[in-house]
Amino acid sequence: MKEVTVFPRHERTIKESSLLLLSGILAVVLALLAYIRLRNEHFTLAFVDAGIVGFMLLLFVFVYISRRTRTAGILIALGFIAAALMCTLLLGIGELYWAFPALMVAYFMLDTRQATILAGGFVACFLAIVWNELPFVVLIKICLTLVVTVLLANAFSLTNRRQMETLSRIANVDPLTGAGNRRAQNLKLDAANAIHRRNNSPACVLILDIDHFKKINDAYGHIVGDQILVDLCEMARRSTRVTESLYRYGGEEFVLVAEQTALDAAVNLAEKLRGSIAQAVFASGIQLTVSIGVAELQRGEGREAWLGRADAALYRAKRSGRNQVVVADTPEPATLLRLPTAERRSETPRARAVISRSM
Repeated sequence: MKEVTVFPRHERTIKESSLLLLSGILAVVLALLAYIRLRNEHFTLAFVDAGIVGFMLLLFVFVYISRRTRTAGILIALGFIAAALMCTLLLGIGELYWAFPALMVAYFMLDTRQATILAGGFVACFLAIVWNELPFVVLIKICLTLVVTVLLANAFSLTNRRQMETLSRIANVDPLTGAGNRRAQNLKLDAANAIHRRNNSPACVLILDIDHFKKINDAYGHIVGDQILVDLCEMARRSTRVTESLYRYGGEEFVLVAEQTALDAAVNLAEKLRGSIAQAVFASGIQLTVSIGVAELQRGEGREAWLGRADAALYRAKRSGRNQVVVADTPEPATLLRLPTAERRSETPRARAVISRSM
């Protein structure tokens, strides 16, 4: 029986769904409105409505196919703002209620700073349009409601952004050491692999293990052991560049991903780390050593195979007396001709999003 490969389903984000729903509804409603105006011989407004319908349909197709929301979000926010101003200018004060959904769309589609700048410009233009059309008391009420709407939308947007940053940190950072967790590590390895396939940029992975760490925990307790892990991560971060990122692999093992780094430079980095750690004095006056395995990414190699070679090099370093750096063997070219099915799927954008959520 022939095996059928089923790729994971990638659900649309809230912003994608909102853009599709918003552009679709507006296209249908404005098409009906354009038809009514055409029957009533309001040809100019019917032409404007038809143009907006065409724009919304193009926006719908763009988001549906590309799944990119940034450009579409900017366009629809600007479109709503412009439409609210034009409706008020051309059709009179009775259209001022469009100001409020226009502000909400701006804060939902844009980041807080962009939305606040756009909202400030919109409120100023809107008030300039209606300034001579309304009694002073009514104008004050409108100003107050617009300002309150902007302030509340700004507060909600900032709160939402901070919550998202907190959730992202929880999902990607080891709570003890502040290093990246396994999920963040896998995403970084996949990203480095994708860059390597695209432009042949070198990348190396270092797996670092603290020698005899169990004896330290047994002798000094887990609180001291935890502090050693925190201090070691801080030392490693001070010794690395922007293109080198640290992740906790598990227990006392750490992975350092060195992007745009050839094997010789990665070995020098590993030796530098090993020497610095061996000379340092940690909590309770403890001195310790580390063993490090280094592997350079090969063409056609997947994440698991890459990590596996570095782990094998680490194991050889441990067996050979510890406190040393060992370079992984280069795999045979025949083993790199085809990636395992799971790794091929993990490198597709849709599958990568699903896999990252499940980790």
